[in-house]
Amino acid sequence: MATISDVSIINSNTAEAKPVEAGFERTICGENLCGSKTLTVYRRTVLEGRRFTTHARDDYHLVYVMETSKKGLINFNNETHPTEEGAGVLLAPGELARFEASGSDLELLHMVVPKPPAAVEDGLPGGPGYFFNRKTLRALSDASGGRVRRFCAESNVRLLDGSRLTPTNAIQAGEMHYHEGGSSPYHAHVSTSANPDGAAHCYMTFKGRGVVEVGDTSQELEPGTLVYFPPGVPHRLRAHGGSLDYFEIQAWRSFKTNVLSEEPLGLKWFYESDTPDAAPVEWNQS
Repeated sequence: MATISDVSIINSNTAEAKPVEAGFERTICGENLCGSKTLTVYRRTVLEGRRFTTHARDDYHLVYVMETSKKGLINFNNETHPTEEGAGVLLAPGELARFEASGSDLELLHMVVPKPPAAVEDGLPGGPGYFFNRKTLRALSDASGGRVRRFCAESNVRLLDGSRLTPTNAIQAGEMHYHEGGSSPYHAHVSTSANPDGAAHCYMTFKGRGVVEVGDTSQELEPGTLVYFPPGVPHRLRAHGGSLDYFEIQAWRSFKTNVLSEEPLGLKWFYESDTPDAAPVEWNQS
């Protein structure tokens, strides 16, 4: 039976902070740290008055603003945007973006994913990348009413105009909010024929406390904790002592989810409507 010792738990608040030109870099997930071959995660502090530039070159990069600076800016694709909490960019290979901290420091979550094979892309074009914030992303609520999420990257999420949010299966990632008492089903993510090694899967907690359960064992998570689940390891996450905000990542986005707990609601999600009388529309995850 799987136990909590089968997962990697990294506290980004105490991880080694490597001085870099922009400020500080903390590696909190990667092959040497937790065995992940398709995902590297950094927590970056851009010091006030400095800038961080990332060039995707041959990989995909997703950079997400955890904590904004007072007057920070994101420069991408010849456009400038404020560094609001929850904003960021998805960069396709060859693209670059710059993050500037002004007035105070800037905290970033930076994910790097190698280009997936054609079988994983399954006909998707792979690009271009895009800027996002909480105004451009659609919220989804689960059938229990206990959880709300916004994907920053997900190829099967549709925008209000019907277009696809993300043109690649390199990564699935986004914000998750659990109301007090909120919980995922007990579940496991397993491999597919296109991705036989399985997806790298992480949670990164931001606000509130959670409890991660694996088998009959569990561990409480404080804000700033990354949990890496090897493919096939069953788990559940619960809010603990109030609400919980965290970030969830899968790379590559080719996996199957098996719900192992006897919960009739399973993994059903519905787009939140802009009009109160509109019928709920279920998110088609396939």
